[in-house]
Amino acid sequence: METIFDYLDPRAKEIKDSLTHFMQNHSSIEPRKQEEVVYVTPEGDRYYAALDKVGMKMQSYLSECYGQFYSAIQPLLEGQPEDVLSKIEKSKEVITRTIDHRLTFCNNTKYALHLALVALEDQIKILKAIYEEKTSENQLENR
Repeated sequence: METIFDYLDPRAKEIKDSLTHFMQNHSSIEPRKQEEVVYVTPEGDRYYAALDKVGMKMQSYLSECYGQFYSAIQPLLEGQPEDVLSKIEKSKEVITRTIDHRLTFCNNTKYALHLALVALEDQIKILKAIYEEKTSENQLENR
């Protein structure tokens, strides 16, 4: 019997691998210029450098892949407590901000990638716990 994780696990691996390649080969965070006035927002104080054509295509691909992944997990999130939904939403924000190359507090792409991969792993752990809980409840109801 196929489960949602038969779809999610390979998609998560694909996102991880593609994001890693994208960040290591097409992404950089611009250094601060000494004469520059530092503008700090709640989202960050550092800018990503402009992407080349291949980087823009990869960014578009990653946005689409993660969007599909996030849409696929919505049925698992129905009826979940606010704290669980908040954790999922915060990790989504880290991942999408990294893919979209929005402002960041990271001073290099290696650290930005690390944060995004940890956020994706956190989502998977939460989703697996939700799935196991729902499966256990269904088994108890069927007895």
